[in-house]
Amino acid sequence: MNAERQGRATIKDVAREAGVSPMTVSNVINNKTQFVGAAARARVEAAIQRLGYRRQESARNLRGAGPRSIGMVIVDESPAFLANFFTAQLVAGLANVLNRADWTLTLSGVHPQALANSGLMRSYDVGGLCAMVSGPREARAEVVDRLCGLGQPLVLFQERVPTDGRDLCLVRQDDEAGGRRVGEHLARLGVRSVLAMLPHQSWPAIENRLAGLEAGLGGPPAGTIRVDHDDFSAVQEALGAWIAAHGLPGAVWGANDQIASAALLHLLDRGVAVPDVVRVVGFNDFPAHRHARPRLTTLASPAYELGERAGETMLKRLETGRFEEQDICLPVAFLPGETG
Repeated sequence: MNAERQGRATIKDVAREAGVSPMTVSNVINNKTQFVGAAARARVEAAIQRLGYRRQESARNLRGAGPRSIGMVIVDESPAFLANFFTAQLVAGLANVLNRADWTLTLSGVHPQALANSGLMRSYDVGGLCAMVSGPREARAEVVDRLCGLGQPLVLFQERVPTDGRDLCLVRQDDEAGGRRVGEHLARLGVRSVLAMLPHQSWPAIENRLAGLEAGLGGPPAGTIRVDHDDFSAVQEALGAWIAAHGLPGAVWGANDQIASAALLHLLDRGVAVPDVVRVVGFNDFPAHRHARPRLTTLASPAYELGERAGETMLKRLETGRFEEQDICLPVAFLPGETG
C-alpha cells in the first residue's frame, strides 16, 4: 500500500483508510473515546493495525526539540513486575546510564494478552525501545516480531532470536553456561537424582538454564516441577508433595534464589541434613540470601551490568544509526556456598 511504500503511515493515511476525519483518529490514539462512536473506533483501530501506524514524536525528540526518552517494556503476567530483584537491578543499570547522558527511561509493564491492544503498539513516544518478554517460545517470537515491526531500534534482554536484517540487539547473560556449571558440579559430586524447580511463568533465561543443567548432568533431571516463585508457601508445598510421592532427591535446583531458599527452609524444617543428604543450589545471587545460613550455593547474575550495556548500546545506536554488536552475552559466576 502507498503508506508502506513511501514510509511511515500518518494520521491522514489512517483517516483515509478508516473513512473518518484525522481528528477522529487523533481522539482514538489519545484515548478520548467519549468523542468517538464504537463503530468508528473499531475502524480506526483496524486501520492502525493494517498500516502499522504509530505516533512519532520521538523523531522530534531526537532532534532536540523535546525530552529524550528510551522505552523499557516488560511483558510479564505479574502486575508486580518490578518485585523481581533481577529485573529491578537491570532497570536500574539501564536508567542510570541514560540519566547520565541526559536521557530518561519510560517504563511499562504489559500483560502478554494485553500487548496487541496496548498503548505501546499505538503510540510510544521514545527514541528507542528495550524489552524483556515472558511466555512460551512461539508467543515470545510473535511479540518480538511485533516490536521489531514498530520501526524503532530494539534492545531485547535475555533472548536468543535471529538478528539478521533487524534493527535489533540482544543483551543477555550466559544462562545456559550457568545451568551447565550447576549440572557438572552435581554430577562430579555423584548426585544421582536432581529435582529442578522452575517458575510457572516461561522466561527465555529459565529455558536456557534448564537446557544447560541437562547438558551438565548428561540427561534430564529426575523431576521437574513448576511453582509460583513469588509464593513461599506454594514452593514448599510443591516440594513436600514431590517428596511424598518420590522420596528425597539428591539435590534440589531452584531456577532462581527465591525458589531455592524456600526449598532449603522446607528441608531444614523437616530435619533433612543439607548438604549431607540433599544439596540445594540456586541462581541469581540475590543479596538478601547472602545473610542467610547455611549460605546458599548459587550463581551470580550481572543484572545491573546488563542494564548498563543495554543503555550504552542503545545510545551508540542512536548516535551512529546502527548497532555495532547484535549479540552481547555476559558471563555468570558460580558461587560455592554451604548448601551444594
